[in-house]
Amino acid sequence: MSEPDPEASPADGRADAAIAEHAHGEPGGGDTSKPATEADRNPDTAEQDDKSKQSEQTTDDDLLDETRAAAANMYVAVDAMRGIPPGARHVFIHATNFIGGDATIGTQVGGDNIGGTADHHTAAYGVVGADRLARICRVFVEPKAFEDIRRRLDMRSLLLLRAPQGWGRTTVALRALDGESTTDVYTLEPNLELRSLEIEFRDHTGYLMEAFGPDQAAHLHRFYLDQLSSRLSEQDCRMIVLLDDAITVPPDVEDFLLDAGDPADTTELVRSHVRYRLNRDPADVLDMPGVGPLLERYTQERPPARVLARLGDELADVADGRAELAAVIERHSAAISADFRLWFDEQLGLEARAFAIALAVFNGMPLYVVTDAARALARVMAGEEQPDQTPAFPVFGSRNSELVAAARARSYRSIENGTYGENPVQVVEFTDSLYPPKILERIWQEYHIAHVLVRDWLRDLGSSSESRVCVRAGVAAGVLSTFEFEHARTVLIEPWARSGRRYDRIAAMAALQFPFLYSDLAPLVSRMLDAWLDRDQPLALRVTAARALGSEIGQAMPDTAIPQLRRAARSTKMSLRRAASFSMAQLFWSGGLTDRILAELLRWTRPTARPRLRDTGLRCVLDLTRYQYVQTEEGLHEWPVAPCLTGTRREAVVTLFGRLIESPGHPPDTFSEIRGWVGIAEKDANLREPLARFLFDLGKALQDEEVLPYHMKGWAAEPKGPRRAVEAMLSILDSMQRLDSKEIDSKEQTE
Repeated sequence: MSEPDPEASPADGRADAAIAEHAHGEPGGGDTSKPATEADRNPDTAEQDDKSKQSEQTTDDDLLDETRAAAANMYVAVDAMRGIPPGARHVFIHATNFIGGDATIGTQVGGDNIGGTADHHTAAYGVVGADRLARICRVFVEPKAFEDIRRRLDMRSLLLLRAPQGWGRTTVALRALDGESTTDVYTLEPNLELRSLEIEFRDHTGYLMEAFGPDQAAHLHRFYLDQLSSRLSEQDCRMIVLLDDAITVPPDVEDFLLDAGDPADTTELVRSHVRYRLNRDPADVLDMPGVGPLLERYTQERPPARVLARLGDELADVADGRAELAAVIERHSAAISADFRLWFDEQLGLEARAFAIALAVFNGMPLYVVTDAARALARVMAGEEQPDQTPAFPVFGSRNSELVAAARARSYRSIENGTYGENPVQVVEFTDSLYPPKILERIWQEYHIAHVLVRDWLRDLGSSSESRVCVRAGVAAGVLSTFEFEHARTVLIEPWARSGRRYDRIAAMAALQFPFLYSDLAPLVSRMLDAWLDRDQPLALRVTAARALGSEIGQAMPDTAIPQLRRAARSTKMSLRRAASFSMAQLFWSGGLTDRILAELLRWTRPTARPRLRDTGLRCVLDLTRYQYVQTEEGLHEWPVAPCLTGTRREAVVTLFGRLIESPGHPPDTFSEIRGWVGIAEKDANLREPLARFLFDLGKALQDEEVLPYHMKGWAAEPKGPRRAVEAMLSILDSMQRLDSKEIDSKEQTE
């Protein structure tokens, strides 16, 4: 009995039939290690999808929109849980990131990253921006060990720096590497094995590995580090590996290890951030009433360095008249741990505590989302405390303003995007952005009954049909998993992943994002996804894993994710192939992987590729063009990415679109996509020439310069068709074809 595909549609069945019909006689390709089997060639002998049990009817466009929305929601949710202000790390794709052939965000490093280097491992996955390094240089305060860090780094080229989280170790490491490197500084993949001798480096470059777990540290040996240090020295490179303070290393590598010791001075760190913001001596700011005692408390408590940096920024706002000093001091005083425990444990009633917990999950979201979730949790909590009574709350009981104040939060008017456009909403958020994870940790640490109730409440929220809600529930579950990963995996994450329901799947994907940020848990997440993709696992679990590989997890370990997606792309299950396609589209738009994904799709779609792999690759070409449009300086509207590409990227996309048009079953969707581009050109005249040039290149690749003009004339003839755009583009195409013919004639005469 074959396993039903819960997301398959009748059109998917026809597509599989078309693949099989045109697969006879094709040699296996795309993965030369395994020849194509009869199951690949003929769906009649392969597992058949059980359409009768289809639970959800959705189009590919719906699912792609859902994928894009879920990805955006995960960025926001993880940032909210980490205390990062909204929009602080969002990357807006601009056409200049693609034109010219070199990505400008998160560039990959190390030899040929596309193909032919199976024996080598890409060293880095993210370039540290020059703006960030310049800011660090201006605000940097040296800890006592900084000169020792530089000396040890210069002596061996490789340093294992051990310091607790929040010490400021990333900033210190980046400053040291920037000072020692003459070109760029890159961050490394979290699953990189330092034992590998096949890592490629660029000359005069610095490398930082921020996530290094105890398992990786336990397998280090002097031989490997000596080899790595020698290779770094030969290329005048430097590398720092950050270790948590609890991690131990084998005795024979302690020569490479340095314990960081005391962090930078608290007052000087705050002073440097105020000076940077005001561009003057901030002595008068630090002398303001209440600031000195607050700095003394922070010197004793020593919060994470980011808290001190934020205090400096807020004091600068006070000096500029944009904030009230009393509010700043109150906010930071409230963040100190003893005060936090007193507040959460003793000062909140049932409704207010439920509201605070809900806000920890939905911080920065509309008030109606928070209150709905809080009401559900309050009922659960009241029922647990008085099981013989039906929970009842006065209709005009606690006011929203009282709940917001009790939760140490604030509300303000904002705008959210709805189905029909932007609409105003009331947003609520904690005044201290560090509260969300602290509240969840407090519940887990001290209140086991409440932990069970919150966990069950999150499980229900994860099944919400609103993407934002299930994502936030998943991220909160991910925070809990950092305290007890195996338990959270078995009771929350994996049940979501196995259910086969779309929104449960999104919750499971979101839940994996947070533990992947931790050096000791990232390898577990990677191994778990690999196990989920096994062909003997339930289909729903495999689809969840494939979708997760398109998120920041796959973006951080492309050498692992892309081969796994390649295997999923060959599946007989349409939902798994679709998941692989969507994830490849996400990776295309992530920093530094554009060239690699294009090269992979060229491999997947070549004529000798295995039929299902080729079909997935061709679908992915359309998916990645639909996934996101780009902003251009010339455009009045966002443009499709294809006309914006130049160089080898343009050649690759032209080839891929040519294969789409020449492949049975795909031309209708392909021409429909191009028709949409022409529709944009009807409204934006500046797109007409770039689009015409792309279509000219595509016609040459097809060796048929008439097929595209034929379709364009048909579109123009439609009621309210894009007549002006087609007329202008046909004129451009005609001019280019005449010029091309003259160049060919001239070349033939010369020969």
